[in-house]
Amino acid sequence: MPRILVVEDEIHIQRLIKLVLEKQAYTVESVGTGEDALEYLLKHEKPDLILLDIMMPGIDGLQVLRKIKGNADHRDIPVVMLTALAQENVIIQGIKLGAKDYIRKPFHPTELVKRLSKHLVAG
Repeated sequence: MPRILVVEDEIHIQRLIKLVLEKQAYTVESVGTGEDALEYLLKHEKPDLILLDIMMPGIDGLQVLRKIKGNADHRDIPVVMLTALAQENVIIQGIKLGAKDYIRKPFHPTELVKRLSKHLVAG
């Protein structure tokens, strides 16, 4: 079963994502901050994909992405950004830093599953 790490500070969105993805037989772990995501990566087996919110308290998703892609042990993990931001420059910055894709909030559960599964297959 593919393992997905969800990094999202809004608990209701975390729960929705977990519910949707577990119905598709994914194993889902969730953390609420960028700092927790980086700590998770140090202490646990690598996830198959990271779904990463951009706007979070503390270090934001772009900073987390930069750290992930700068670490030889983690840079190959596909990262999909999750954002409520409409600014194209932020999305482009995420792609330039190594994100595979982005999903805008609010999202449709079917879109979430299809876009994540595409990156899990592609690796």
